[in-house]
Amino acid sequence: MGRWGLAKDEFTDNGNWPHQLYIREARRMVGAEVMTEHETLSKRAVKQPIGMGSYTLDAHNVQRYITSDGSVQNEGDVGIGTPQPYRISYGAIVPKKHECNNLLVPVCISASHIAYGSIRMEPVFMILGQSAATAAVQAIASKRAVQDIDYIRLRVRLFEDGQRLELSQVL
Repeated sequence: MGRWGLAKDEFTDNGNWPHQLYIREARRMVGAEVMTEHETLSKRAVKQPIGMGSYTLDAHNVQRYITSDGSVQNEGDVGIGTPQPYRISYGAIVPKKHECNNLLVPVCISASHIAYGSIRMEPVFMILGQSAATAAVQAIASKRAVQDIDYIRLRVRLFEDGQRLELSQVL
């Protein structure tokens, strides 16, 4: 952009800037738990699920380069399908209790770069937002830190509201 400038024929009503920027990934919280590829590939259990995801582990290339034979090669592409819908942990949307006890983070979730490539989908954000709101109501009503709410009570309420927490509910 610095070299070529903005496209002169696009977004002409806005100084050639898009009206909405697409931010694929930003800083994320390191919470009570961290979602990794192990959870998204169902290789490690999630003890307190609050929703599910299923999108491919998706990361764009770091760079493109020309090989010695003149071909274009992408370096760093990742596109690994999840074998089945996976559970997302409540601990990944809450910070460590000693850092903050009244915060729920459904978008900048505690996740590795590769796990976030799957979790980052808007439907998952909506699922996590519903779960976070339900947890917030319970934390306020019980006058407890978000880390100390009764998970079984949260799970029951999410289930009553139609939230899917297990693969058996999906199939």
